[in-house]
Amino acid sequence: MFLKNIFISQYKSHTSAVMQLHQGVNCIVGSNGVGKTNLLDAVYCLLNGKSYFQMTDALCIMQGETYYLLKGNLYIDEVLSNLDEVINSVDVQLMVSFQTGKRKAIRLNEEPVTKLADFFGKYPCVVIAPDDVVIINGESDQRRRFFDYMLSVVDTHYLKHLSAYNKILETRNKQLKIFSEQDNFDPLLIEYYNAKLEQHGAYIFKVRLDLTNSFEQFFNTVYAKIATDAEVPVLKYISKLQDSDFKTGFEQTLTKDRILGRTSFGTHRDDWAFELNNMPLKKTGSQGQIKSFLIALKLAMYNFIYDKRQIKPLLLLDDIFEKIDTSRMQQLVEIILRPNMGQVIITDTNKKRVEEYFDGKGEVGFFEL
Repeated sequence: MFLKNIFISQYKSHTSAVMQLHQGVNCIVGSNGVGKTNLLDAVYCLLNGKSYFQMTDALCIMQGETYYLLKGNLYIDEVLSNLDEVINSVDVQLMVSFQTGKRKAIRLNEEPVTKLADFFGKYPCVVIAPDDVVIINGESDQRRRFFDYMLSVVDTHYLKHLSAYNKILETRNKQLKIFSEQDNFDPLLIEYYNAKLEQHGAYIFKVRLDLTNSFEQFFNTVYAKIATDAEVPVLKYISKLQDSDFKTGFEQTLTKDRILGRTSFGTHRDDWAFELNNMPLKKTGSQGQIKSFLIALKLAMYNFIYDKRQIKPLLLLDDIFEKIDTSRMQQLVEIILRPNMGQVIITDTNKKRVEEYFDGKGEVGFFEL
């Protein structure tokens, strides 16, 4: 899978831009503040229907304007999985737009997409950006975001269950607050919400449990290739559902929920623990170890998606040549240039540096801002 071109209008800092992309490595170069990351984010938004860096579409509209528009053409190879052989190729036309006060519009080959859940993750991207370190150092919601995207890509039902679960969770939390404010309680209504949460949460839990174990194998393989020392990395899925079922968990936390006005048991409380040499990475890892772990997570995601979907995701690297040492950079370049790697888009402030890294190793397309 590779993006042949993208047209951008009123997206963040770009009034209008057009990029014709190479099938292999593409590099967007320019000084800090000229909008390199915004172009990268436009690619992600076109393929996923939402920004990677912003939570709301309104923040993606260029200041002073009322809409943004993204268009592009995607080329997809359909692969016969057991032979790793291309059996068919298709062209896909994509369009994503948003106007203030209106619903987002997504079109796939001129046909409207009515639900974002039917589009999100269909054309996967793997992003490595400096701020992604929050996946390791941040709160549990950052790790859930990482795994939820990957699991949504490889399991067609996962995102629908996750979206339904989150809507019911929001309703249950609102109702708990109303009960607290009005000093009354309806156990039958709460039991109804509990049953709905269990219906969708059981599916979420099973997918997370099963696929985390599978993903760990991909992660260990990648980490062994990029780590500079003989380190032993571990990632663990942590869920209270490993020790209790939904019914028991809701019963045990009901009093607490009524006091707090929010739901304290369920898959929305899940987390993943990252360890190195039997020590928590978040607390004891060096900057180099954390960077290696993060890159391994992202490249393992790439390999995992390719293995499960037989589609090579787009790899989007935002300004990471500035953030990692020469040894790790050389290892990453070697991975990027492997024959089984798909399209790559890189942002960097230094064109000469990128040219030196890729000198004699293949053609690189440059877009200078």
